[in-house]
Amino acid sequence: MKRITSLLLLVLLATVGMPTHAQHFSARGLTYKSPRLAWADSVMQTLTLDQRIAQLLIARVPTRMNGHEAKAFAEQMNALGIGGVCFFAGDGPSQLELTNRLQRNSQVPMLITIDAEWGLGMRLKDQYSFPRASCFGQLPPEADSLVLQLGEEIGRQCRDMGIHINFAPVADINSNPLNPVIGTRAYGADREQVAHLSALFVRGMQSQGVMAVGKHFPGHGDTDKDSHFSLPVIRHTPDYIDTVDLFPFRRLIAEGVGGIMVAHLQVNSLDSLHPSSLSPAIVTTLLREKLAFGGIIITDGLDMKGVTSSYPAGQAELAALLAGNDLLLLPVDIPLAIATIRAAADSSQAIRQLIDYHCRRVLQLKERIILPRLGEPLRLPDEQRHRASDALVSALNLNTDRRIDSLVQSVIAARAMPGCQIAVMHRGRLVFEKTYGHLTYDSDADTVAPHTLYDLASLTKVCATTLAVMKLYETGQIDLDHPLSRYLPYLKNSDKQSITILETLSHCTGLVAYDALWRRTTSPDSLLLLIAQSPVNPAKPYCYSDFGFILLGDLVGRVSGLNLDQYLALHFYKPLGLTHTGFHPLAHAHPLDSIAPTEQDDRRGLIHGSVHDPNAFAFGGIAGHAGLFSNARDIATLMQMLLAEGQYGGHRYLKAKTVRTFTARHFEKQGNRRALGFDRPLLTPSTTSQTAPEVSPSSYGHTGFTGTMLWVDPEHELVYVFLSNRVHPTATPNLLARLNVRTEIQSLIYNDIVK
Repeated sequence: MKRITSLLLLVLLATVGMPTHAQHFSARGLTYKSPRLAWADSVMQTLTLDQRIAQLLIARVPTRMNGHEAKAFAEQMNALGIGGVCFFAGDGPSQLELTNRLQRNSQVPMLITIDAEWGLGMRLKDQYSFPRASCFGQLPPEADSLVLQLGEEIGRQCRDMGIHINFAPVADINSNPLNPVIGTRAYGADREQVAHLSALFVRGMQSQGVMAVGKHFPGHGDTDKDSHFSLPVIRHTPDYIDTVDLFPFRRLIAEGVGGIMVAHLQVNSLDSLHPSSLSPAIVTTLLREKLAFGGIIITDGLDMKGVTSSYPAGQAELAALLAGNDLLLLPVDIPLAIATIRAAADSSQAIRQLIDYHCRRVLQLKERIILPRLGEPLRLPDEQRHRASDALVSALNLNTDRRIDSLVQSVIAARAMPGCQIAVMHRGRLVFEKTYGHLTYDSDADTVAPHTLYDLASLTKVCATTLAVMKLYETGQIDLDHPLSRYLPYLKNSDKQSITILETLSHCTGLVAYDALWRRTTSPDSLLLLIAQSPVNPAKPYCYSDFGFILLGDLVGRVSGLNLDQYLALHFYKPLGLTHTGFHPLAHAHPLDSIAPTEQDDRRGLIHGSVHDPNAFAFGGIAGHAGLFSNARDIATLMQMLLAEGQYGGHRYLKAKTVRTFTARHFEKQGNRRALGFDRPLLTPSTTSQTAPEVSPSSYGHTGFTGTMLWVDPEHELVYVFLSNRVHPTATPNLLARLNVRTEIQSLIYNDIVK
């Protein structure tokens, strides 16, 4: 490997001459009208060769350092004469303390940098986080000023903290929906939109004297790999790259962006030998010369696998320097990087001149963005900054409300549903609750209200049956590995006697997906016997089936001695204060005009106040698979209890271990995405998924036939509930599913409220 790398370096040396272009900045806040160029030259005279090399390096600040370790880190950086540091985690006071320590003892002022695309809270746990870029990308054109305000506000907060460079914005065009690393960090998939909004962000942040850095050149949007872990390959033609991927970077250069970060990509049509960050053809020929970029060129992190998998520490930094980069970000081994570059300089006057050239550029940068701020006291963003941030997010959320309003109203106009309720809880707070439309399409129909009850359909499986089974499991009354027949005598000596509770909860019993048993039954007992006699696949493949949950509902009654509805009311609904949740709403004093009707049925007429599902109706209206009625706020409360791993309002309803057991997959190796009772995201991402693409892999939930959905995301601390009666007046066609309404709204919530 070392021999190959040495040969590559010789090739690089042969192709890189001394650049003659000038450095320039034109963005507001970065122009230094009377540059004392003698300062850079005078500082150069005081630096040894090693120190000049060190000026080109930006070191990663280690996380979770104690006071002694932080002091030792600062001393090492100052002893080496390092050019700057990059913060990635911690809290505001610790960063301020270390920044002061670094600058106080540094011979040359250090560049303080951070990767804070959506604000300091991206890295510092006690600071403000704004929504991600994709949220702003969905704004109407008249709201573009919010992006400018975002850049300004992040710039102010960075400046308060003594930060000189923020590695933002992301100027990639997110054209690949399966991109594992860009996604919501980008403004969108349209080149004009990305260019326009990126330029607004740059203008806003640099107006505060904080340098923006456009990334990830020449475009990381169409990749299916994360360069943190491997080297993504770009297969676009030069014409496509020039026309599409480079479009936003041209706009940023025209805007006067201070820096551009070069990604670790294998762009074969531009350079088939080197990653883009180490490629003279991409860094010097394309970016510096063809695009005439005079600002600072920065590598992406050199500790990323996109580089380290092929280039040893030290050699990668030397190759990055030879390619034309000014700043080398996050070298793996700083002393080794300095020694390797010094050794190359000792044997080549051209490399020594190259070091001096880039060192002078870095010092001139410091003169422009550090010297004017020397003496400014550092401080944490104050209450005024937080109020300004809240106001900006409130304006953004107002746009979110409007977009959800517009989407829902268009769906109602298309007669995909008469109305709906939406509730969202984030970090334990109800952040969005709204009702839309009417109970029916009649001109005089009542409007949907927060107290309106909806038939939850299959949400019953998780909001009722699964909860009851969870409680029986943790009290030791049942064992998940026991067969159902141990508790249900009518399954003994049948072809279903070996089906376990675990298999039933996971829908891998071999039971059929559906059968109209209601046509042949006269009582709940006879319906259970029909299930016992129904066909079964002994291979037990995954097949979503109501029958297993009807059996589980019966199991709850036989084991607990209480009917399913009584058991749930005792252990969950009443203690949680869920006054709108239960079976048979008319029997529990809920007036008919507070219940959304469902289908106009040939046999039953308008189904209103009783369960829509015919098998559940034949079972008496209290079944393990359907029959529960509720409103969005009650279901959000119930799911928040699960999100908090069994706790709510200071009371524990379930053990955390129980919640984790039931929300985990148990048959993933068999290709079954389901948890126990709960649905989970698809194992393979798909555009036809039942969830928005932004949900985390750890999330769980369920959907219902009548037009209902709930989803819980522990990673994002989010609960989303959507209730409708889309089956009114007829269940077909299912326009709600065809229009993908529930997941479109879910996506808006992730991008605007959560992120």
